[in-house]
Amino acid sequence: WHCFGCAKGGSIFDFIMEYEHVDFREALEELADLAGVTLQKQTAATPQEKERDQISEIHHLASEYYQYLLTSHAVGEKAREYIKERGVSEKTVKTFGMGYSPNSWDGLSKYLKKKGYSEKILEDSGLVIPSARGGYDRFRGRLMFPLRNHRGHTVGFSGRLLDPEVKEAKYINSPETILYKKGEMVFALDITKGAIQKEQTVVLMEGEFDVLSSFQAGIGNVVAIKGTALTEQQVYLLKRFATKIIFALDSDLAGDHASRRGIEIAERAGLEIHVAQMPFGK
Repeated sequence: WHCFGCAKGGSIFDFIMEYEHVDFREALEELADLAGVTLQKQTAATPQEKERDQISEIHHLASEYYQYLLTSHAVGEKAREYIKERGVSEKTVKTFGMGYSPNSWDGLSKYLKKKGYSEKILEDSGLVIPSARGGYDRFRGRLMFPLRNHRGHTVGFSGRLLDPEVKEAKYINSPETILYKKGEMVFALDITKGAIQKEQTVVLMEGEFDVLSSFQAGIGNVVAIKGTALTEQQVYLLKRFATKIIFALDSDLAGDHASRRGIEIAERAGLEIHVAQMPFGK
């Protein structure tokens, strides 16, 4: 490949590294997936690669742990009632990998330690918060949404509070880690990218439940930006799958401001831009 605009060029590996802002190993893994090639490791991984692999494994296990508690354990009954009231189907729960974090001090931490992971790597993953009394779970008593990159790998979590009486933030997200960068994350793109490519249109929303309800209603080309700050990285990721973007953010002051700011970024990227006007509600 060669870009006549900036004069960069190179191999397919260079292209993925430049286009997706990843290192050679990640580019190799993505291209191997596309080509159906099984990679054989022949050299020792660097300390950073080992840490990345371990944290990736931890997130996979945590996702399974949370989903089991939501779908199959008595401790998840309250969360099951909540999602039923919100009209979320069992199929949607499985499709989006939803789960439940128990309202306990270190339930996940104990589970992962039994799997052989150290306190240090659990803290580095962002799932465990260090303290003088020993690490405790970041997410407790929350409905859990795994945050997956567009390749379907879980890189973080978002947790929604179930009890409105608790004086905490309604939503909390994983902190930034070696895997998770908030400004690069687009919720549900791993699930909806096929529909987005087919329509060449992406509908941009604020939160997880916006996406879930639209998806269940048959509108599949939807994603959420996890808040109101749309970044250039998110726009250029979406541009890989669509030529048109429809802003369907909340029609409050924050959503309006975010739409205006996002329009500027999307315009610079060359996307066709539309704004959905809500007939009622926020």
